[in-house]
Amino acid sequence: MRVSACYIVKDEAEELRRSLASVGAAADEIIVVSTAGSPAVRDVCAEFSAEVHDFAWQHDFSLARNKALQYVTGDIVIFLDADEYFLHPKHLHETIGNIVQTAPELDIIMVRRYSFITDESMIDAQQDYSPRILRMPGMHYEGMIHEQPLRDDGQERILVYADEELSLGHTGYLSERGPEKIKRNIAMLEEDAARHG
Repeated sequence: MRVSACYIVKDEAEELRRSLASVGAAADEIIVVSTAGSPAVRDVCAEFSAEVHDFAWQHDFSLARNKALQYVTGDIVIFLDADEYFLHPKHLHETIGNIVQTAPELDIIMVRRYSFITDESMIDAQQDYSPRILRMPGMHYEGMIHEQPLRDDGQERILVYADEELSLGHTGYLSERGPEKIKRNIAMLEEDAARHG
């Protein structure tokens, strides 16, 4: 099983460093699409021997994610945001391999994600399941924002829900950055509605 780790990154160099540290040992290759050409992001990628591709931001998350998927050579893709990291990374490759063996027809592994609000504790973390591990080839993303992976052939996706061992921490909505992200999201949602109804 060959595992690719993928990211689209603007300027979150320190967040990316922690994320890459959590996934690096499990990945046979790391693909980073840089949407802002940040030198700091490029430096972090060099630390982890990540392959960097520049792609100008076009206000469409799916476009950027699909660009990253073009470079993938693995048959399993871990696609994280820079501000996400595995809470229990020690046996990541083995854990994913066990899930794939148990459910060989799966398209997506849904991963439990803890979004931290005030600090990185579980006290007020919001929980959801997010599609962060994909079988390739045959998948692509759709949607400008809150994009979702879908099958290329249009068939219904086969989802498997992972247990706590594959859980993620998510720092993107901590109080110092949350309002900025919410403003961005509202603007993108309004643009998406104007384009697509």
